[in-house]
Amino acid sequence: MLQTSRQYHSMVAFYRAAYADTLVDVSGSVSPVVTCIHARHGAGDYSVAEVPDIVIARGLSREICATLDLGAGQFRTVLSRNAMVITPPDTRTKVLLDHPNEVEFLAIPYAALRSLCQDHALPQDGDFGAAHRMRVECPRLRSAVLHTAREVRAGNPNGPLYVEEALLQIAALLLAGSQRRLSLPTGGLAAWQLARVTDHLQDRVAAPVSLSELAGLAGLSVFHFARAFKESMGIAPHQCHVSMRMERARLLLSRSGEPITEIALTLGYDSSQSFSRAFRIAHGTSPSLYRAATRGQQVT
Repeated sequence: MLQTSRQYHSMVAFYRAAYADTLVDVSGSVSPVVTCIHARHGAGDYSVAEVPDIVIARGLSREICATLDLGAGQFRTVLSRNAMVITPPDTRTKVLLDHPNEVEFLAIPYAALRSLCQDHALPQDGDFGAAHRMRVECPRLRSAVLHTAREVRAGNPNGPLYVEEALLQIAALLLAGSQRRLSLPTGGLAAWQLARVTDHLQDRVAAPVSLSELAGLAGLSVFHFARAFKESMGIAPHQCHVSMRMERARLLLSRSGEPITEIALTLGYDSSQSFSRAFRIAHGTSPSLYRAATRGQQVT
């Protein structure tokens, strides 16, 4: 029997110690440290010890019948695919599964999440009320979780900006669901703030950039900065950064003879495949086809 009375330093550390045979895949982002855990369970007891992460469990099977206690009282539930349950940090849980199933956990170090939100204080104990007493089927939260998990599984190719923005959205939605008051900043960035930030993004177009780095340049909290930037530009900071990368990519493809692999590395991508994927998402075509089209060439 597993030792749920012991505290582990992360959700993935606990699962590797207690349920290593259930693990299908474990992926993590470097900064911020977010872990995506894919597990395949049999029927039975899969209770979890205290970990410092807030853990969002998303059903991957068509239907998961379970008896759960996530720290706010025991309840029966049936999780459809993509429905979620959320465990607060430092909480010992009861998880009794009726049938074999697959689930994906998004484990977020709660201290890091609170630090990211700064002056927009999250509850110190990580208690978001009703989110821990029933299944959660908020479409906006599900979308944020899916996008974060997809980014983490892919190795965080869009850099820390992408994950940090998704975590801010998750935090805001959890607060809204718990009916806690959240003071939302209004207004965009001042001209000098916008110029300083966009110049920095342009200078570091091929390098990873964090929200806290950009917020510091503007003299704002991360939460306030992310909202003010989007109000000023109409897009999120990571989208602006990607747009700048793609603009540089178009110039290099049309005006230089560098191989596509070299262009990918120049722009901060770890492979030509990840660069091609990002380019196709942005422009609906591959780098090689774009280069050929701009030069009037035919691709064989």
